[in-house]
Amino acid sequence: MQKTLSRNIIGRLLGLSELTYEDDEIRFIHKGSVTESFSLKNTVFLAKRKQGVLGEKLILASENRTRSVGLLNSAVLKDFVDTVNEKIVENIERKVSENHHLIENLVTKEYLRDSNIKRVSELCYESSAIYSNFKGSKSHTLSDDSIRKLSFIKALTPFNAAKVRSDFEDSILKSRKAFYDKVESNPLTTEQRLAVVRSNDRNMVLAAAGTGKTSVIVAKCLDIIDRGIAKPSEILVLAYNKAAASELQERLSDKARKIGMELDEVPQISTFHALGKKLLRDSGVSTYLSVFTEDELKLKSWITEWITGYIKENISRVNVMLGLTTQPVDPFDFKTKAEYERYYRDNEFRTLNNERVKGYQELTIANFLYLNQIPYEYEAPYVTKRRIDIGFDYKPDFHISNTNIYIEHFGIDRNGKTRADIEAIQYADSMVKKMALHKEYETVLIDTYHYEWCEETLLPNLTAKLASYGIELSPMSPDDIFKTLNESGQIASWSDLLKTALQSIRIEQLDQSAITQRLTKAKISMPKEVARLLTDLHDAYKGELTKQNTIDFDDMILRATEVVLNASFKPEWKYILVDEFQDISESRMTFIRALIDKVN
Repeated sequence: MQKTLSRNIIGRLLGLSELTYEDDEIRFIHKGSVTESFSLKNTVFLAKRKQGVLGEKLILASENRTRSVGLLNSAVLKDFVDTVNEKIVENIERKVSENHHLIENLVTKEYLRDSNIKRVSELCYESSAIYSNFKGSKSHTLSDDSIRKLSFIKALTPFNAAKVRSDFEDSILKSRKAFYDKVESNPLTTEQRLAVVRSNDRNMVLAAAGTGKTSVIVAKCLDIIDRGIAKPSEILVLAYNKAAASELQERLSDKARKIGMELDEVPQISTFHALGKKLLRDSGVSTYLSVFTEDELKLKSWITEWITGYIKENISRVNVMLGLTTQPVDPFDFKTKAEYERYYRDNEFRTLNNERVKGYQELTIANFLYLNQIPYEYEAPYVTKRRIDIGFDYKPDFHISNTNIYIEHFGIDRNGKTRADIEAIQYADSMVKKMALHKEYETVLIDTYHYEWCEETLLPNLTAKLASYGIELSPMSPDDIFKTLNESGQIASWSDLLKTALQSIRIEQLDQSAITQRLTKAKISMPKEVARLLTDLHDAYKGELTKQNTIDFDDMILRATEVVLNASFKPEWKYILVDEFQDISESRMTFIRALIDKVN
């Protein structure tokens, strides 16, 4: 229906536009063209007439705009305003009903979620404005039903989320008492009941082992279904392993039967891997599992072969590998003798030549000599007669076999300082005596220092010092190195270590930068080199899976996440419950976030 409102004689003489009303909109028309419009769809304010000096005015208002129109034809203005207001009231009645329905659902029928607080608050504010506008109106009134709904909303204004939640909890706990008393073998505790009732966007039930977290999951699933909040098919429960999934399935079915709930279907209860596999299959992605997932020995064997090939490509990589099992520790970091002795007692520094040495720096020197085929004895007694002459049992750190050359590693920094538990003056005096002894008895002393290790010049300097006395390096062949490494059990140890590291990298989705950061934070020696090693291993592993045309358990999660993100699969769950959340990995957390984001 169209209504037209013309101007009075003065307005017409001035050539002002006339007004038309149609389709929820008032249009200002001048010379056949629309120059302005005013929508009535969302306004909550009635149109008003106001007497002016040169005739009546029309006042139109919305939340952010007010328009006053004068010089109008009074004869038709009342009818025009009545028609417009009838439409405004109709729109408001509909808006009140919509607002009430939304607020009732978000506030009284379910737990108020954080994501809905702003929306509900805005709806309450808008509805309160409507209530105020119509409170004293006589010409146009809302229906009794709308007034009732507005009164309900007005009671929530100003909106207090904490109070709304508290009132909701009290109401549900009271009305559902019988259910919570019998849904599990024992009546739920107050804390368990609140965990069942509270359904925010994100919820964590934090409790000690054996305090009934599984009972909460079972009760929450059945409560959601019984209250009609969601269908069983709209609930997903993720368990840590198959045994936990089976237990949840049995308990849920058993409890439903005992309380008389007839379930045509049950919530989907699955492990992460099983869910990932299902999503991949449903999306047409191959799910053939690698032999590595079924036989850890085959994975370890593959890693062992990879280590062998990796070192053969560059024999210097053996030094990085050696650092994996024996981490360097700066002895100057120890504050007391007891600390250092405890460290030495708890850590065995075993050389490739199968000697136990006193620290990482001695280990570095011993392995260097061994790998470069320089025969030596560790802490061999100095020539007997001379030991008796000097009055103490002197055992230099290293003696180059069949020579008069000795290596002594001194634990001082560039300022002559020693470990905290060693008296520096006495230590310096012993150094002088040892040097004098070698000079007196014409034996060669090659001295190395703690500060050289700190400055990463220990081995280069030792190489030069040995060469100055005619001792040349003769690097061991790769085959001989591997024979030694196998006999000493090093490769087997590396395989175990790298297998664990590989699994962590896969689970946590770590790239080289993230690995480096973690190693640096943990104060692991040569973090960049070790990160490169681990990244190379991971790349080789992924290449092997591609070669096999298979996936592993981690791939199930990673690829399932991709399937969700690229919209190949759209989840329809309204509730996702995760058991044993404290053990969740980064890849599983990413998977859950993807599911939640797509649901939202």
